[in-house]
Amino acid sequence: MIPIPIRKALILATLVLLSLEGASCAQAQPQPDTLIVNATLISAERSRPLDNAWIRIGGDRIAAIGTGEPVLTGARIIDADHAYVIPGLIDSHVHLYHATGLRHQYTTDYDSLYQGYMAQQPRSFLFYGFTTVVELNADAATNQRFEVAPVHPHLVHCGQGIVLSDGFMALELDGTPVGEAYPGYLIDHYAGGFIPEGADPTRHTPGAVVDHVIAEGGSCIKLYYEEANWWPGGAPPFRLPSVEILRDVVAEAHARGLPVLLHATTPEGHAVGLAAGVDVLAHGMWEWTGQSFTDPQPSVTIREIARQVAASHIAVQPTFQTIQNTASLFRPDVLEDPRWRDVVPSAYLDYLRGDAQVQRERFTDMFAEAILGEGLDMSDMPQAQAAYSSRYEQLIGTMDTDGAHFIFGSDTAVGGFGWASPPGLAEYWEMQDWQRVGISLATLFRSLTINNARAFGLDGEIGTIERGKRADLLILRANPLEDVAAYDTIELVILAGVPMRRELLSAEQDGQIER
Repeated sequence: MIPIPIRKALILATLVLLSLEGASCAQAQPQPDTLIVNATLISAERSRPLDNAWIRIGGDRIAAIGTGEPVLTGARIIDADHAYVIPGLIDSHVHLYHATGLRHQYTTDYDSLYQGYMAQQPRSFLFYGFTTVVELNADAATNQRFEVAPVHPHLVHCGQGIVLSDGFMALELDGTPVGEAYPGYLIDHYAGGFIPEGADPTRHTPGAVVDHVIAEGGSCIKLYYEEANWWPGGAPPFRLPSVEILRDVVAEAHARGLPVLLHATTPEGHAVGLAAGVDVLAHGMWEWTGQSFTDPQPSVTIREIARQVAASHIAVQPTFQTIQNTASLFRPDVLEDPRWRDVVPSAYLDYLRGDAQVQRERFTDMFAEAILGEGLDMSDMPQAQAAYSSRYEQLIGTMDTDGAHFIFGSDTAVGGFGWASPPGLAEYWEMQDWQRVGISLATLFRSLTINNARAFGLDGEIGTIERGKRADLLILRANPLEDVAAYDTIELVILAGVPMRRELLSAEQDGQIER
């Protein structure tokens, strides 16, 4: 037993971190190795936890792993005191440009609230152990803002999502030419897709748009099959991608070693994803075409599509919190969770509890008739939203029983109505959603680590605790294979070899770890 209690080691780690002036200084002044001792190591490549383990970190890499008495020479010691060491977590579905529940029309203090939220955002992901995040619809300015933060998770992105020249996303441009908003747009020549005036069609073929994403630094492809069935009064006319054009994009992406994700929430979208051979469905089926909002069971057709997805190679991101975000409008308890104060500034939480509440009325004005139908009134909305969430959870639980391959993505921070998508905390809520539907804690753990790493070709770098991999690690006081609450017992976050006390990442610390 190394006689250094963990509280002293944490203080040491904090002093080390605070003495650094960013990564450049750390690289200019080589630091001694870090040695974690007296740990219980949990990692997906092992069939069982490794007790009495030690992990040696050199620079940003795991240098060695062993059990028993390590060599202490030339290392600063962190005594885990029999705590659990796991790989850093991965969220493979985030949107870094959204601030949950914030819109210009709800407040006169938009800029200040947005800036405060974004300043805290990277630390909030880390507070809940997410050392890597994947942005599925990136823009360069947001990426830069995120990556110049003093501390932030590693960022992987898909570049800008690939949209059709005349698809759903092009509806929201308010007169802006599609080529200006989405330079890498796709023309579906199989379906006589729209060619904007002056456009060169050869720059908007499947191969060209995949190359555009790569040129943006993207390492995955995001496609859309959005039917907009929720549009008030019925969706306006727009083109949906043909199976043929999607297959061509998948082929071009795979030829370049990139995985393909498809945004789809309907049976039709999932069927198209199956036919096109995408790698990941970015949501489950929560829109049941031809059924009412609260029907408790899917139709035979929908159930069969779910069964086919579960039996396929395709991974599914359930993103429960996407629909829970809307349901938050009718759940006062959501904003009473004390954990909010760790992930957003206090002024932002005050805004959500105050000015942002107007969203509820605006939502009901737009959607109440379609959701509630005859014989119900506004007092029935909370129950209707709960029933809608419950039916989706049952479907995902059934897919789990059928052997579906899930990977963890939270869709943080989802746009639209609601405010239940704060960075870090939304991921923790998403974990609890998984457990509630019956997905095992072992499956959740793998989805948060190695399965996500493999899905995005990152498993040579992260996802497990192995020699040579990046030293992104968490020290937890409880076992995540026994209780989902263990993910809220983090004591240390180790990011590329640099240890950080969790509490200093909290919004209540007001940026104490900034350089």
